[in-house]
Amino acid sequence: MANRNLLHSAPDTVEGLRQAIQEHYAALSPRLQQVAELLLRDPQAVATEASRDLALGLQLPASTLTRFAKVMGYTTFRQIQALCKQQYVNLPRDYLDRIKRAQPTDTPQAAQPALYLDFAHAVQQSLQMTALELSEGKLREAATLLRGASEVWIHGMRRAFPVAAYLHYLLLKVGLRASLLDSAGGLLEPSLARLHAQGVLLVVTYSPHAAETEQVLERSRQLQVPVVAFSDPVPSPHAKDMRVLFAIREGEVMGFRALSTSMYVAQALAVQIAQDTIGAKQASVTTPARQVKAKLAAKQRQ
Repeated sequence: MANRNLLHSAPDTVEGLRQAIQEHYAALSPRLQQVAELLLRDPQAVATEASRDLALGLQLPASTLTRFAKVMGYTTFRQIQALCKQQYVNLPRDYLDRIKRAQPTDTPQAAQPALYLDFAHAVQQSLQMTALELSEGKLREAATLLRGASEVWIHGMRRAFPVAAYLHYLLLKVGLRASLLDSAGGLLEPSLARLHAQGVLLVVTYSPHAAETEQVLERSRQLQVPVVAFSDPVPSPHAKDMRVLFAIREGEVMGFRALSTSMYVAQALAVQIAQDTIGAKQASVTTPARQVKAKLAAKQRQ
């Protein structure tokens, strides 16, 4: 299955390619999945490194990269690299310089920056990359879905819980009917009985995904509940069932992953909802006024 084209036409944006990978990941062979994971995890490396070096890092033959490109509808892997270069190579020069200075290689251990600065640099890089990748179209799509829901159920476990709790706060502040689906008091299973197709599930989940989250996503699939997800780029078996997926690469140091970028996307989504709500109210007020003016003008012409 992995040797045939999975797409009728090759995506012409990095975002489109990421979505295609999430949708068709299960259909790829193990080797092609390695290439897909590299693209999701580190697209800047794909943009800047030679394909032979990328293949060497993955311990794969260079022909595997070409095969991956053809499966995704391209002629060569260079076409994928060109897409990534358009988005990631022309970063602000001061950003590239700061990242370079943040990774000294020839200074004594005692002279290297403190560990808390490493965390700051990792968060900074994650925020910069996400700001480049986050599209207004995706924010508007998620905002429209959430605003049109009869109820929004928000779920996140363990590390994802702080982001879920913050989203709950934000959605209540912008006037949506929202509630948390958590395991407090052992009430997660009974709470799932409230799910229905007129609502929306807003889920926050990072790999490895919690068993409770897998349960919530499976129930939402059975009930055809639309899903908006905050997750990481690691392909999820539930990705194909998610209406909108924000794939977020958090900053990481020594295995500790931050939540700063997820909080940033949460704020951006809440502001988009607020802006759309205000715009809709203004339009509803303006339309009757225009109708009155049109009627008066028609009377004057008679």
